[in-house]
Amino acid sequence: MQLSNKTILITGGATGIGFGFAQNLIEKGNRVIITGRRLDKLQEAQNALPGLLYFACDVSDPDAIDELFVKLKDEGIILDVVFNNAGVLELWDIQTQTIASKDVFTKINTNLSGPIAITQKFIRQANSDTDNYIVNISTEAAIMPIPIMPLYSSSKAGLNAFTLSLRTQLKNSKFHVVEIVPPATESKMTTVDMKNTTKLADPKIFAKQVIRKIEEGKLYYAPSSNAKLLTIIRRVFPNSGLKLIDKMSRKEVLGKV
Repeated sequence: MQLSNKTILITGGATGIGFGFAQNLIEKGNRVIITGRRLDKLQEAQNALPGLLYFACDVSDPDAIDELFVKLKDEGIILDVVFNNAGVLELWDIQTQTIASKDVFTKINTNLSGPIAITQKFIRQANSDTDNYIVNISTEAAIMPIPIMPLYSSSKAGLNAFTLSLRTQLKNSKFHVVEIVPPATESKMTTVDMKNTTKLADPKIFAKQVIRKIEEGKLYYAPSSNAKLLTIIRRVFPNSGLKLIDKMSRKEVLGKV
């Protein structure tokens, strides 16, 4: 399927990879709608991409998701593709730090419950006689967890499990379920939150690669050598590998072991 002349929703589409998807998909002649929590960022994205539509929506809030799809219906918008791209991470050592219970739920909802709710809403409103795509943006931490990011790792692992389950349930339908595992990509999440100092992928270039792979029919795309290595570690020596990941990530993001 060619991703052109489609109506596409991208959650977290104002920045990072989400905005990279929006740029490429607008260029291919699609009607692109982005969502996000911050109105100023959504407006900046629209100013940069004429023709881009946006709705303010916090995907951690079930009422906001319901309201989003009511608005889409009221405006006669039927989606063909959804990119579940919004995500948040945390640095949390449970022995020394306390996260408010509300924040725990918000982070898990953003990464897992929100995409699940959006996917169900998407399926209910879609034209089931034509090809539809559900694209879930996962992470290498879903392959092997980063212990200092337990909520992010566990919620994204849950998204992986949901993706596999959904693909099986929808195997005889017109819904195609894709999982994307990005490499470290230029964004606030990688440079500020994770303090990543390694070479980072350009979001627009990576998004273009993803779109090409989807059009080729790939349902899973994890291009980085790191993802391949983590898959081997998980299979061959998961316990010692997890200890090594913990040590390396603490050194990288916290500056200590």
